[in-house]
Amino acid sequence: MQQGPEWSDNFAQRNLQITYSDNPGPLETHRVPQTFDVRPGPAPGTGQLEDYPDELWIDWGEVPVGSTASIYWPAVSAIDVLALAEKYYSSSQLSAADAHTVKCTVPGGSTYVPIPYATGPNFAGLFTVDLPPGIKAGTSYTITVRRVSTQRGPQQLAPPPQTQTTIAGAAAPRAAVSNAETTSMRNWRYIVGTFAVRIPVTTPNVMLPAEENTLAIIKWRLSQMQPGNRWIPVLNRWIGLIEGRVRGLGGNPGTIVPSPWGWYGPPPAYGQGRGHGQGSEHGHEATGKVCGVIYDRFGDFDGFLLRTEEGHERHYRSHEAEIESLARYAWLERVVITVVSDEHGPAAPVRIILRRAPPQPERPRA
Repeated sequence: MQQGPEWSDNFAQRNLQITYSDNPGPLETHRVPQTFDVRPGPAPGTGQLEDYPDELWIDWGEVPVGSTASIYWPAVSAIDVLALAEKYYSSSQLSAADAHTVKCTVPGGSTYVPIPYATGPNFAGLFTVDLPPGIKAGTSYTITVRRVSTQRGPQQLAPPPQTQTTIAGAAAPRAAVSNAETTSMRNWRYIVGTFAVRIPVTTPNVMLPAEENTLAIIKWRLSQMQPGNRWIPVLNRWIGLIEGRVRGLGGNPGTIVPSPWGWYGPPPAYGQGRGHGQGSEHGHEATGKVCGVIYDRFGDFDGFLLRTEEGHERHYRSHEAEIESLARYAWLERVVITVVSDEHGPAAPVRIILRRAPPQPERPRA
């Protein structure tokens, strides 16, 4: 049985995105955006299931029922998506928020979104979830988005039974059987690709540095794009959402300028850093990459190891689930981070700054 790519041990880690939500905070800090890339749907055929469109199967997991979600596809008409949903689904949860945005209220279970047929480049998209008030810090939600398509496969029929012999003992002649009579097309639906969005609920002091860095980097990426790039409308809308998150967290998005290094600027090696060494204005700081995640004899998270830019190894201790999540993310994705600790407890991280990551594929694909 073909289960799909997410059951493979070769599943790409880049297809897991971690985006925070605030608690309690204003609505803007509960609005969780995620960009994604998807191929247009295939042209409809005439065989079994071949006229059925490809679709996004969104498994909401434990996301609170009644949350609001939307998909912004600037290259897709929302009316076309709704027309496909009305044609193939007995009931649809979808509606149009604007000409290129489809929205729904999160049910208890899953939502299906048909992907319209088109030729040309992929559809750049922005997937957004608005979590309701009352969510608690320390909670984490995971949304899994799968693309479902039609697989074609020939099925050989069993050979015709032997004919009975005649009374005289002579075998009756067998009629010739054509290929069309022995082979039929047996099609099925299968999972083409998958990505997941994990949403840890946390507090402004954890969220704000990451959001400020993201805003600076995305502004810079937008400034580097050629006119007409299909991602420009998506990044413009995404920047607006991030600015709302920064503002709701107590920051000032107007002070954040485009930078490939994030809001904190380049590291000291480039002569413009903000002080990454011991005894800086932030306390004890060390910049480098996570080289190990530590668990105790019971399998509980116990801290992580940081290989600094100077080649030293530092051991930080923590039992917090969100520190574990950040450490594992930085370890898997090889992200350069700065760990800030208090001078009275240099092994206890009080702030983790995500600075820069190696080049990654453009976006998760479904």
